[in-house]
Amino acid sequence: MSDQHERAASRRVLIVGAGPVGLALATELGWRGVPVTVIEQGDGHVPFPAGEAIFSRTMEHLRRWGCAEEARTESAPPPDYPHRTVFATSATGRVLTDFDYGVTNRSSGVYTQLTPEGPAFLSKFSFVPLLTRTAGELPGVEIRYGTRLETMEQDSEGVLAVVRDVASGATETLAGTYLVACDGGRSGIRRALGIEFEGMFAQGHNFAVHFRAPQLLDLLREKLGGPAVQIHTLASARRPYITVVNGVDEWRLSVYLDEEPDPDDAVAWIREAVGAPIDVEILAAQPWSGHCVVARTYREGRVFLAGDSAHLLWPKGGFGANTGIGDAVDLGWKLAATLQGWGGPALLDSYEQERRPIAVRNVTEASSNWKADAQLVPDPALDRMDAEGDRLRRELGEEIRRSRAKEFRCTGVQLGYRYSGSPICVPDGSPEPPDEPDEYVPSTWPGCRAPHVWLPDGSSTLDHFGRGFTLVVSGSADPTPVVQAARGCGVPLTVLRLADPAAEELYERPLVLIRPDGHVGWRGRQAPADPTAVLDALRGATLPPRDAAAADAGPGVSAGAGPHLF
Repeated sequence: MSDQHERAASRRVLIVGAGPVGLALATELGWRGVPVTVIEQGDGHVPFPAGEAIFSRTMEHLRRWGCAEEARTESAPPPDYPHRTVFATSATGRVLTDFDYGVTNRSSGVYTQLTPEGPAFLSKFSFVPLLTRTAGELPGVEIRYGTRLETMEQDSEGVLAVVRDVASGATETLAGTYLVACDGGRSGIRRALGIEFEGMFAQGHNFAVHFRAPQLLDLLREKLGGPAVQIHTLASARRPYITVVNGVDEWRLSVYLDEEPDPDDAVAWIREAVGAPIDVEILAAQPWSGHCVVARTYREGRVFLAGDSAHLLWPKGGFGANTGIGDAVDLGWKLAATLQGWGGPALLDSYEQERRPIAVRNVTEASSNWKADAQLVPDPALDRMDAEGDRLRRELGEEIRRSRAKEFRCTGVQLGYRYSGSPICVPDGSPEPPDEPDEYVPSTWPGCRAPHVWLPDGSSTLDHFGRGFTLVVSGSADPTPVVQAARGCGVPLTVLRLADPAAEELYERPLVLIRPDGHVGWRGRQAPADPTAVLDALRGATLPPRDAAAADAGPGVSAGAGPHLF
């Protein structure tokens, strides 16, 4: 690349795709002062509602970006709409069981002691515009809609992307230091790089319908004991289930299908799920398939994969967008540290080493949820109004409680993931805590999310993490050696002192070093003998042995690499 392109590319990251993951990465980088250009061939319109379950961990990131409160107060469905999931014969039939943990967009319910931000249920129609506004208001973030990536070329200096204005047809060359593919499951960038998915495709086929039904909310109040975010029905063969969209009159229906549906079937399916001939307006419909796949590698030179371009999974538990936003946060701080000069040469390699195992974990858990759901056998006799009907409903309700609860109270999936074996976490020899999908136990084991504790000033410990490293200090422990080492390395570091005995106990060690993404990098009872070596490990300045580096490396990129065509 020419010197001109090198200057133009200075510190800029190109992101392809302005879905939730691309916008989250733009926000993360912009929040860290990194210039970003987002390339999106669409116009920003959200065509179909999906991916409403927003995890606590994702809401913690929104809290740091300053938009969590707006997400909750201006949400669709409304802030007080209960996050209740119901299994019933139909939406106007008999309840088999329900899962209600006291959570709304305003109330954290059972999550209250674990996080400053409980989960949210946000329609994509409100979530994507929120992320767009948040990213677009940051200095240095440019979102270019109606712009399609045509070709991409990278070398040791950076990335050149030829883009085309969809309306005018005019082309332009954009330069960046790195490029991140957030262009979805059919990612043209991933395919152009020759990176394959590994796993099982199309484990099941489904059809989804976005519809308007003004009568349905009142029917839920009358027949099912109140509103619900999901209603799973089990009295008909297709087992259609309904998901709330705006909390007023818009909903989404999903059915399992093995054949191409007739367009006229949608209204019949909706009325089958509701159990009544309500008025229905079809707004949109589309087929979809459930997958269990993860990309073989997340990086090719200066190009990275994130979100659906790196993993596809069943929407059983809402893991998809949340896993992708986790990718964005992990990659974001590492790109920023590298571009700002304090990240070491091995830091960006740790992105795949940390996030790919989490993707494998989450796609596997989502597939497990689907398999558990598939074991539930629909039965018209569930609607019987006699003792036999009571027995069938009671037994199936108990089976649902046993097999399906972990999907709807997945505190472990949301908050308990950890980067075990990461090259930028320093182990202390203690055993790894359990990793259960429906149970989260706060821990400062290196690689875990640092625990939330309310501090005397009303802030959360999490509110003090993010800009750089944070050294959490308890008791009489002396942080001076670590502080001086950080100053010598040019690593941004602040000190947070805990004075509350309960907080000190939760943090387990007198000294706990937190990474910019809020995960624990190191902990100890006293300062390490060589604090510079610890900081070098955490910022990726310590290279792995040559044989290990060669074994882990993906295909190289030569200085004369030709363009990839899209």
